[in-house]
Amino acid sequence: MNSSRAHVGLRDELTQALQRGELFLEFQPQVDLRRGRVVGAEALCRWQHPRHGLLKPEDFLGALDGDATCGLALADWALGRAVQCAVAWHAQGHGLRVGVNVGAPQLLDAQWPVLLHAHLEALAQAPSASLELELLESSVIDDFDLAARRIDACRGAGAGVALDDFGAGHSALAWLSRLPASAIKLDRAFIAGLPHSAVDTAIVRHLVAMAKELGLAVVAEGVESAAQGECLLALGCDLGQGFAIAPPMLPEEFLPWLKGYEQAPLWQRRAPRAD
Repeated sequence: MNSSRAHVGLRDELTQALQRGELFLEFQPQVDLRRGRVVGAEALCRWQHPRHGLLKPEDFLGALDGDATCGLALADWALGRAVQCAVAWHAQGHGLRVGVNVGAPQLLDAQWPVLLHAHLEALAQAPSASLELELLESSVIDDFDLAARRIDACRGAGAGVALDDFGAGHSALAWLSRLPASAIKLDRAFIAGLPHSAVDTAIVRHLVAMAKELGLAVVAEGVESAAQGECLLALGCDLGQGFAIAPPMLPEEFLPWLKGYEQAPLWQRRAPRAD
C-alpha cells in the first residue's frame, strides 16, 4: 500500500514537473566505430526534482504504470524536445538520427498515431535527420498484433524502431519474429564482459550475425573501453554507444563535442581503407 501511494504521489509530481519545466533531455552519441563518424544520439530523460535532486528514468518511470495519460504526456514532451534539437543541429549542418525511448503502453495508445505524425511533420524541416523510437525489449506487450501494426506504421511514416536492451528479457527471439523492427540495441550486460568473456563474445557474435541476416542494424550499448569497441568491430558490430565515446550531455554541449570528436586509435586500425 505504501509503495502504491508513493507511485501515485510521484505520478502527480511528474505531471506538475512537466508543467513547471523540471524535466530535460541529455543526449548520448551513437558512433560508427569503423568509420569514426557520429551518426546519432539517444535522448535520455532527466528530472531535476526540487527535493530529491537529479533523477534518472529508472527512478521514476515505474510510477507511470497504469497511468496512460501521464505516460503519453511524457512521451509527447520527449519526442517534441528531441525533434527540436534534431532540427537545430540540422540547421548547423549536422543531420543526425535521434533515438527516443517509448513504452509499449504509449505505442499502443489510440492517440499515438496522431501524436507521432505531428512530430514527424516538425522533423520534416530537417530532411537529413531522422527519428528512431526505442522500445524496451523487457516491456510487457498485451497485444502483439496491434504492436506490429503500429511499428509497421511508424516505419512507413519514416521513423525507425529499435528493440532496446535486446537480450535482457526472456522473449528476445519472439520479439524479433513478431515485431517488424529496424534495429536492435544489444543489452549492455553482454558488452560488459568483452573482450575477456568467451560466453559474452559468443552471444554477441551470434546476435550480430542473426540481426544482419534479418536486415537489422545493430547498436552496442554500454561501450566503456576502447578494447570493447575493438572487439565489437571484430565481431561485426559497427555501431556503439557508451562512456568510451562520450557521456550523456546537454543539447548545447553536443555540437561542441561533435566537432572535436576523434576516433579511438584502436578502432582506427580497423577502419576501411580509402577507395
